[in-house]
Amino acid sequence: MSTVTETAINEGQETYEEEVRRNLPRNYAVHCVEGGLFIGGIAFVAPETVLPKVVESLQGPTWLIAAVPMMMKLGFVIPTLFTAHLVERWPNVKPAVLLSGFFQRVAFLAPAVILSFFADSHPTWALASVALAPLLSGVFGGMTMTAWLELVARTIPENRRSSVWAIRFIISSMIGIGAGGIISSVLTHYPGPTGYGILYFILFGFLTASYFIFALIRETSPPVDRDHAYDNALSKNLKSIPGLIRSDVDLRNYLITRSLMNGVYIMIPFLSIHALRVLEQPESFVGYLVMSNMIGGIAGNLMAGYLGDTVGGKVVMILSRLSFLVIAIWTSFATSTEEYLAIFFLFGAAFFANQVGTTTLCIELCPQKRRATYLGIMATLTAPTMVLSSLLSTFLWNGWENYSFLGLATGIAMVISLLYLMRIEEPRGRSLGHDTL
Repeated sequence: MSTVTETAINEGQETYEEEVRRNLPRNYAVHCVEGGLFIGGIAFVAPETVLPKVVESLQGPTWLIAAVPMMMKLGFVIPTLFTAHLVERWPNVKPAVLLSGFFQRVAFLAPAVILSFFADSHPTWALASVALAPLLSGVFGGMTMTAWLELVARTIPENRRSSVWAIRFIISSMIGIGAGGIISSVLTHYPGPTGYGILYFILFGFLTASYFIFALIRETSPPVDRDHAYDNALSKNLKSIPGLIRSDVDLRNYLITRSLMNGVYIMIPFLSIHALRVLEQPESFVGYLVMSNMIGGIAGNLMAGYLGDTVGGKVVMILSRLSFLVIAIWTSFATSTEEYLAIFFLFGAAFFANQVGTTTLCIELCPQKRRATYLGIMATLTAPTMVLSSLLSTFLWNGWENYSFLGLATGIAMVISLLYLMRIEEPRGRSLGHDTL
């Protein structure tokens, strides 16, 4: 690299950092509110609690009940590796995120309309729309997921990201608490498909509001070293992946611990169904489970935001895995309403804390110039265990309908995941081309 080029890059970096600092209050607030509205809206048909019950009420098969909690996440990871090489070329990523984000939200209109007006005459359409909406929404979002995370990395410095994730989830949890009461009321007065259709319309309203707020983000593009920029074609980028994994031990351990963390999808699909059966409660009681879950989410996010900003995401991930291990054991013996409300509280705390810790750590493990590809690797290569967990959940439930087997399998996955997580070096403070402003 020539002296002139190096000087220009350094000057550009200073200008970039100054602009990021100037826009930080606005972008910080926008990321928090937009994410809170989006995730809070999803709570009205929460994949982990409400959606399995929707599928069951529509006479969906057991395998579909087991699959729906991870449909949206699975959709997100499908396209990531196939678009990462494009993201690494784009000087500005926000326009692409806005485009895909539109279709990501519109996907939920179909079940809202069909459940509200056509469920009785076209029950197959109703079930298909419920199953496909989160998957299609995830696919559209996944097309630019790495671009969105790149936008977060460009606009929020690493020592502020955990609190962004946490505040997003706290806002969503507060919405979710209200959602729990609304869910219970709606399903009491409008049981069946009509009630669920109303919940989907509410969900879509929140997602629409989040879209317009997201548009307010001010993107700042970092200076590019053209001599060392990556401009890979898709095939070349895919061929580089094995070498990246072989050369980065932390990446390998991260892939293993995150893959095993998907073991929670063994017990999640039937958790609310199991609770309602044990407690002999109607489907409207799921609203109270959602409320408890979201209150726990607030507690988990407060903890995760503080720890993530101060010491990094790894310790947050450790605590979340320990919490899920407790849940896996406890659900096998719980018999009272108070116990299940406590379980869903702990579940909310662990689930949201894991989201904060995982997102914080994954961005910080990535070299800046290959960040999109690294994020694509992390998302796509850990996805198969979501499918395997769903299949195992279906097999165990169909075979015995004993929740203890689901809890045992999940607990084993959490223990092994912890062992590999402990091997990862906390990247906070290492120089990977990140900025701490």
